[in-house]
Amino acid sequence: PTFAFAKLQRDVCLVQLVGQTVDTSGTPWLDIHVFRHEFVSIFRYSHSTRVHPHELRVFEPLDDHAVRYEPDNGTVFLAKDLMAHLKCILDA
Repeated sequence: PTFAFAKLQRDVCLVQLVGQTVDTSGTPWLDIHVFRHEFVSIFRYSHSTRVHPHELRVFEPLDDHAVRYEPDNGTVFLAKDLMAHLKCILDA
């Protein structure tokens, strides 16, 4: 699973890029899972959504080695250096 820091609407969040579909008019859509920040480096699954690629600005895909995902309970743990990087993104 590909995780990334991204801007969705006005919020910077952690997303999981699940897939891409094209509707009958040829418009591409991205299927994503959105995770909310819970505590220090812990994120929890919030919801799934389908967005147009222009609605999602991916800042940076995350290295799989720095992410631990527990799909059974919807929890994502990030390495501390990724949290420092997220703070830089939020402060920019």
